[in-house]
Amino acid sequence: MKENTLDVLFYLFDNYPELDDTHSEDRGAMDAYLKRAGFFAGEIDQAFAWLESLGDSSHDIEDTYHADAIRFFAPREQRWLNAECQGYLLYLEQCGILKPETREQVIDRILELEDSDFDLNRLKWVLFVILLNRPEESSASLWTEGLSLDGNKPTYH
Repeated sequence: MKENTLDVLFYLFDNYPELDDTHSEDRGAMDAYLKRAGFFAGEIDQAFAWLESLGDSSHDIEDTYHADAIRFFAPREQRWLNAECQGYLLYLEQCGILKPETREQVIDRILELEDSDFDLNRLKWVLFVILLNRPEESSASLWTEGLSLDGNKPTYH
């Protein structure tokens, strides 16, 4: 089974019955559940490490934003983020939904995935997970409430 980190996370969020009630001490149960589903230990470990990195302050991005700056995507970033994804990130920032630091965290977490199938729907899912871990960003919270992961732009209530 050829899977990547996002495939493991998608499966876990879609199928694990007690995910909403799960605490960190239930990692063993989730690990066993994913192994029974056919995922390999390395894939599972990478998925949990990626999730845990969202709350790790050592992954915080230094604030280097300047109001008159223009964000260009480096060749490595362009490899994993197509033009549609790049434009969507910049659009969310221009609308005030993403702060520059959050945008950089999103890009950093996407690069960590090295997902050759990465597209706009996967970007929306990554954004959703990251923004859920940043409740202090009120405009981002509004965006996540109206997020549609079916390929459409987010809608607002």
